Amino acid sequence: MVQILAYVCFWVCPCAMVTCGCCRSKVKSTITAPEVRWAWFRFLASWCWILSIVQVVWLVLVLLWYGGFAEEGADGPDVDALDAMGAKNAARILYQDEWWRLVTAMLCHAGLQHLIGNLLIQLRLGMVLETLWGPTLWISIYVLTGAFGTICSCVFLPDNLSVGSSGALCGLMGAWVPYICATWNQTLPKDIKLRNGQLILATTSVVLLIPISFMPLTDFAAHMGGLVFGMTLSMAIFAGKLQTRSWRIATRAVGVSSSAALLGVSLWWLLERTAPDKRLLHP
Repeated sequence: MVQILAYVCFWVCPCAMVTCGCCRSKVKSTITAPEVRWAWFRFLASWCWILSIVQVVWLVLVLLWYGGFAEEGADGPDVDALDAMGAKNAARILYQDEWWRLVTAMLCHAGLQHLIGNLLIQLRLGMVLETLWGPTLWISIYVLTGAFGTICSCVFLPDNLSVGSSGALCGLMGAWVPYICATWNQTLPKDIKLRNGQLILATTSVVLLIPISFMPLTDFAAHMGGLVFGMTLSMAIFAGKLQTRSWRIATRAVGVSSSAALLGVSLWWLLERTAPDKRLLHP
């Protein structure tokens, strides 16, 4: 059982778990002491970890400040508490210019299960992608796709409050596929199987994500908005990794124009065609 738990922890956060004293004998590793220290530093200084800590603290503060769980048996605060702490509220964004909610909605979570589910994806997939892309590109894609997902949620679900980093995580998944394709011919022979496996995993994740996004109590607009914007943004950002000049130019042109069009049309629709229920202004 200890070995099973060790491998589960390793799957979530390998750079930390391979150096854990209780798990060191259970998870095989050949890393040296300097590599251990560097792995810990990179993990603790990563945006994945920092954001995860902020999201945990955010939920704890909401629970402490607004009287704990919504009701007996619930695992999160009530709706009014989430609204006060920065949930997506299209009425407040449009009528009271609270545009900061496009970002704070990513930090709020509806409850413990919601938070833990997102953190598992964020710490595992997010850490891998942050290592590949670098912290600056990673946080840029995370924030931009998450904010765009919130905009889409305001457009398609203007009378619903919503919270969570799912839009940003879907953005990372969406950006992963174009990145793999852009770096396809840069793979060493010994890593070809790993590359192929990553493409299968990324594609499967995207395919499974689509029906999951339309399940009850799921913000399909934030999911799909983040996913699509992540793909177009990734094309614009990683086009330079393509080895053929014509493909680089074409891919970047499509990525930039598509991203600009998506953002422009969504903002226009939000500002000109969206009219949230004003009762959302009065909890």
